[in-house]
Amino acid sequence: MDILVCDRCGFELTEIEDIALALDGTDAWQDAVRARGEEPRGLFPCKYHMRCKGEMILVKGKRKVK
Repeated sequence: MDILVCDRCGFELTEIEDIALALDGTDAWQDAVRARGEEPRGLFPCKYHMRCKGEMILVKGKRKVK
């Protein structure tokens, strides 16, 4: 299963609905980053972006066991 993981703090999105919603906003996020004169590292900002400045990247992984 693919998951989204923050490249800075390690926060994970594992729910299929959350991942799908984040991927739907990828183009808008990347366009906004480029408009600021930067190159996006990931697909979407981390939930904690204001603190960690991280971006979510798609990785192969398995779901956390609760």
